[in-house]
Amino acid sequence: MSVTYIAEIGTNHNGDLRLARRMLDAAAASGAHYVKFQVWRTERFVEPSSAYWNDFAREGLALKAYPGLKARAESRGCRFLATPFDSESLALLGRLGGDAVKIASGDMNNLELLSGAVRLRRRLLVSLGGATLAEIDALVRFLRRSRADFTLLHCALSYPADFPELNLRFIRTLQERYRCPTGYSDHSPGVEASLAAIALGATVVEKHFTIDRALPGGDNPMSLLPEEFSRLRREGDRVAAALGSGRRTLSAAELKMRALIRRKLFAARDIPRGRALTREAVVALRPQRPGRGLGADEYLRILGRRARRDIRRGELLVPALLR
Repeated sequence: MSVTYIAEIGTNHNGDLRLARRMLDAAAASGAHYVKFQVWRTERFVEPSSAYWNDFAREGLALKAYPGLKARAESRGCRFLATPFDSESLALLGRLGGDAVKIASGDMNNLELLSGAVRLRRRLLVSLGGATLAEIDALVRFLRRSRADFTLLHCALSYPADFPELNLRFIRTLQERYRCPTGYSDHSPGVEASLAAIALGATVVEKHFTIDRALPGGDNPMSLLPEEFSRLRREGDRVAAALGSGRRTLSAAELKMRALIRRKLFAARDIPRGRALTREAVVALRPQRPGRGLGADEYLRILGRRARRDIRRGELLVPALLR
């Protein structure tokens, strides 16, 4: 199983393009597959009387900044990703190209935005924070009718989210109910929940990213630092590799060790020719040279069989010695 890691810069740049570039560079160097931003026109996002109007107006980047950020991400070896919050921003993402679009939890039931997103024919990463099961059912029906390529991201809609409210087992519920790719948009501190999500089968992990948690605004206080994101990528890949396929297979190392630890049957005492083998006459030992001889799983089957010749104490039992 492979895992895709998304560094969510979001609005942690506070509307400062130079800071956004520094964060992008750090995220790419930390192993992010995608560096993600949020794109909006404030007047198409919140009503003018909103208490958050000034915050959104201040923290957003101009739409003209994003082509340069996309090119910069690609030059750093990762991909550009964004969450659009209005149709104009979505249209910009359409012009920019790319292979995926992120849909925020707040818009998982926004059919205007979703309809435009599916027309782009790109993979949709849809966060489900705050959604009921009935709402997720409706979303999946819509996406399947639209023949969309999509991944559902479990999410606890708190900033930050406390561990008892994460309900990571819901990732398994999504997998079993919808039979589609699933991931996790992690709002909790640290990397533990993301690693657990990978162990539960999440193939996409999104984590807020910053270069300084002391920066004001955005989600900086709850975001991972570069060295923490690197740890997430490193340890997450190990967890994913450890999961395996679910099929029972033996590695070359296991086969070698198996030969060393599996026991063979030996004569525990001298056994005269024609004498029947008893429990006291046979012992299972680890052999010095694996390969030959009767295995310990033959123990019950050979009891009562007779020696074809005299067998010395300590001699390895082989089929030719018995009748």
